[in-house]
Amino acid sequence: MNDTMLGRKVDESEYGRLDTFEIESPMTITFYSEELQALCPAVEGIQPDIYEMTLTYQAVTHAIESKSLKLWLVQYRNQRIFGEHLAIELHQHLSKVDGISNVKVRLVQNIRGGIVTYIDYPSIP
Repeated sequence: MNDTMLGRKVDESEYGRLDTFEIESPMTITFYSEELQALCPAVEGIQPDIYEMTLTYQAVTHAIESKSLKLWLVQYRNQRIFGEHLAIELHQHLSKVDGISNVKVRLVQNIRGGIVTYIDYPSIP
């Protein structure tokens, strides 16, 4: 089996694993998506919460491979979680990846009841 997801078909059983690759010098990397979904924990049935997500981090010795990130994020489609908890969970998981630091997460929840919710973690001073 290959060590990375890049350039090959991936079985669903591999979702949830983040791959990294070495970089030559430190840099800041930002991932943006309008497709992050989780299930609303306050409503019975299937009520998806949809988010714009921005993940920014300092790649010190390694960078996160984007295909593995996409497949890791897909797991949340079936998880019941408030956006505030989701932001913390994303941050905590990414902060444990070797070779990266200074992770910042921003979620913007689609309009609900005429209200847009912005969630930044860690908190902006």
